[in-house]
Amino acid sequence: MKRKILFIAALICANSFTAQVVDTVSTGAGYVNENYYTLNNGNEVAITRSDWDLAFASNGLGGSSSSIRINGGMGTECWLYSNDTTQWSTLDTTGFSWATNQLVNADTSWTVGAFENKTPASSFDLGWGTYNMITHAVNGDRIFILKLANGDYKKLVINSLIGGIFSFRYANLDGSNHVNASITKSNYSGKNFGYYSIQNNQALDREPLSSSWDLLFTKYVTDLGGGTYYAVTGVLVNDGVSIAQVNNVPDVNNISYIGHIYDSTKINVIGHDWKSFNMSTFQYEIEDSLVYFASVSSGDIYKIIFTGFGGSSTGDYIFTKEKVFAVGVEDNKIESKILNVYPNPATDNINITFAGTTANIQLSIYDISGKEVFGQQIKNQGLNQEKIAVSSLKKGIYFITLTTENSKSTQKIIIQ
Repeated sequence: MKRKILFIAALICANSFTAQVVDTVSTGAGYVNENYYTLNNGNEVAITRSDWDLAFASNGLGGSSSSIRINGGMGTECWLYSNDTTQWSTLDTTGFSWATNQLVNADTSWTVGAFENKTPASSFDLGWGTYNMITHAVNGDRIFILKLANGDYKKLVINSLIGGIFSFRYANLDGSNHVNASITKSNYSGKNFGYYSIQNNQALDREPLSSSWDLLFTKYVTDLGGGTYYAVTGVLVNDGVSIAQVNNVPDVNNISYIGHIYDSTKINVIGHDWKSFNMSTFQYEIEDSLVYFASVSSGDIYKIIFTGFGGSSTGDYIFTKEKVFAVGVEDNKIESKILNVYPNPATDNINITFAGTTANIQLSIYDISGKEVFGQQIKNQGLNQEKIAVSSLKKGIYFITLTTENSKSTQKIIIQ
């Protein structure tokens, strides 16, 4: 089922920590902006989407990250031209295979940009260059061709990543307008990326601190199937945010956050396909039985239901949000709980998802006689996911127990 909704009244849920509220995040008419959004306070940071061409990983994604992304949502395209940088001055696209050499950003991970999104030749191959174990430098060894959003073509070599500094050079395909440039990670401390505009020959500090946002409302390239890449409008999540997608919900206003798989490995779990465009009515339709739960870095969990999309005329994303689990809310006496265990029955490994309200949790497995066969201390509040090997356990019934000083949660599992 689908439904078209322009407005939904705010609802108060007796078992919630906050009222269910309606929020609208706008990327502007024509999707001219991308919008960084914080679930806790509804804060928005809208930034012009067209002002950059390349994004270089900063320490918000880890100090050792070498990822470089292109502005695919604005139409920037990238191709691998050669694995030999000595061909820089003789670059010739006559007979070049554009289709087989095109590179796009992964829409599942911030750390796999277009330049890394190809099968590596070795464990030291980082996509645009090779890591040196002795010097700890990444030395560029490939030539790329870029088509910018304004239609200009450029050739590009990432020279190196040394001491936290990306060095690179670019020029027109005929070698004219040659530019040497660099991006220093420390200039973007606490942020996921430092940006660069080839069109304006300018480094840009344009992104909010990684710790200050949860969701990014933007336009990005995805594979629609069969290698067909297309720019879509949707929602990507920040590192540290886990999403559970729940489909075919009979009553979206009456569903628990417990018992679902929270995915912390993919940034596009929300993505774009909660909406579709009806070619008969020329309106966007929203899936009316779809719910998302977002566990943010603090450990709080929010329930999100999309209710409307304004398309290119407004760029508005309309949704309800509701805090359904909060870390450290003593007045409500929230207990630590096991949310999900899978597979069950299990043979080799089990994955346990649980929410902890304290930073001192005992995770144990007991056999049917009450003997503890596994024990582990957990020091993290909020949503946790643990993978435990059970292949050494005898077949039978066991009990997983999550224990804190004032609560206990138990779930039965079967080892077969």
